[in-house]
Amino acid sequence: MIEIRKYKVENLNLRNVNYYMGQRNGQAIEGMPERIDKALKVLLPVFDGKVCFMESDVPDVESVDLKRHLVGCKKVLLMAATIGAEADRERMRAAVKSPVDQLIYDAVGTEAIENVCDTFCKDMEGRYGKLTSRFSPGYGDLPLEYQKDMITVLDTNRKIGVSLTDSLLMSPTKSVTAIIGIKENTTLD
Repeated sequence: MIEIRKYKVENLNLRNVNYYMGQRNGQAIEGMPERIDKALKVLLPVFDGKVCFMESDVPDVESVDLKRHLVGCKKVLLMAATIGAEADRERMRAAVKSPVDQLIYDAVGTEAIENVCDTFCKDMEGRYGKLTSRFSPGYGDLPLEYQKDMITVLDTNRKIGVSLTDSLLMSPTKSVTAIIGIKENTTLD
C-alpha cells in the first residue's frame, strides 16, 4: 500500500546551503547571507514537501552495491520525495535576474529536499526501528533506469506530482527516489 506524508520545510541548515553553493567549508561568502535570507523569504512559503512510499520485499536487481547495502534486511521502503513544482518556478524566475540568485535558489532547494528526506527517515525509524541510509538509482552500480520502475510502482505522478523525463531527470527537479533497508531483528520499545 502506498502512503503519503507531507512535511513543512523549515529550519534549513544554512551551512549546508553554503556548501551546496560551492563553499566547501560551509562558510558564507561576503554578502551572501542577505541574499540567502531573501531567497528563503520567497521559497519557504512555496515549498511543498511530500513523500510517497511503500514497504516492499528486497528488490531483485543486478546491483552488487545495493545488495551489499541491504545486507541484513528482509524488507525495504521504496520512497519518492519532492518539494514541489513551485520551487522550480521560483528558481527559474531568479535565474532571469541573476545567475548568483539561481545558484542560491538551487542550493536552498537542495537543502530543502534533503531536509524532507531526513525528516521522513527519522519518522520511519520511529515506525520500523533501525534503517539503512538512502540508496538512490544512479548511485554505485544501481542503474539510473531503475528510477522508471520506482516512479511507476509508487505512482508518483498522481500521488505527489513527480514525473520522469525521457532522459531520466525528475520533474520537479528537487525530487528524490530512494530505497531504504529495514534492518532485521529490530524491536520497538
